[in-house]
Amino acid sequence: MNRFILIFIITLSNTLFGQESSIESKIISVTCDENIDVYRFNTRLTKDSIVNGNRIIHFSTTATCCVNFEIESKLTENKVKINLREYGDVCECICAYDFVVQFNSELTPETNFFIKNKELKTDLPKVRPYEKRYFVYENDTTGFDDENGLRQGYMVINRGKDLKKIYWKDGKFIKLEITDLKGNILISETDEDKMFDH
Repeated sequence: MNRFILIFIITLSNTLFGQESSIESKIISVTCDENIDVYRFNTRLTKDSIVNGNRIIHFSTTATCCVNFEIESKLTENKVKINLREYGDVCECICAYDFVVQFNSELTPETNFFIKNKELKTDLPKVRPYEKRYFVYENDTTGFDDENGLRQGYMVINRGKDLKKIYWKDGKFIKLEITDLKGNILISETDEDKMFDH
C-alpha cells in the first residue's frame, strides 16, 4: 500500500512542478505554397479554435519538400511543444507549409504553442519584408529594391565616356539608355535581351 502512495505522490509532484507529458495530437491537413519565398516566410499561428471539445490550430512553417509528416506533442504547464518528423522521399528544396493540427483536449486559453523552439504568434506577417536597398548616383537616389524585393526606378553605371541607365518598374525591365556625359541619349532600347550587349 505504501508503494502505491509513493507512486501517487511522485506522479502528483511531477504534474505540479511542470513535468513534461505527451498529449494526443494529429495532423488534419498539410498544404505547400510553392509561390512563397521560403527565406522570408514566418513561422506563425494563423488560427486557434475549439471544435467539439478539441483544440485546433492552424500554423505555417518551412520544411523539406515532398515529405510526409508525423507529429508528436508534449505539454509542460501551459506550453505545448510540437515536433514534426519528416519521412519519405525528400526533394532538394524547402517548402512553405500550412498545417492544421488537432489536439484531443481543449487545453487552457493561456496555452502557448511552440515549434522549432519558437513560440507560434499571430502578430507576424506571412513574409518578412525585404530591407530596402537604394541606388545612388552623384548623391541622388535614382532607384531602389522595395520591401517585396522588386526593383524600382533606374540604376546608373558610369562607363568613363558615357553612362548606362537601366530602368525598372515593379521588378520588370523597362528600358536601357546609354547617354554621353552631358545627358544626350546615344542608345535607347526596350529589348531586355540586348540590355547587356552594350
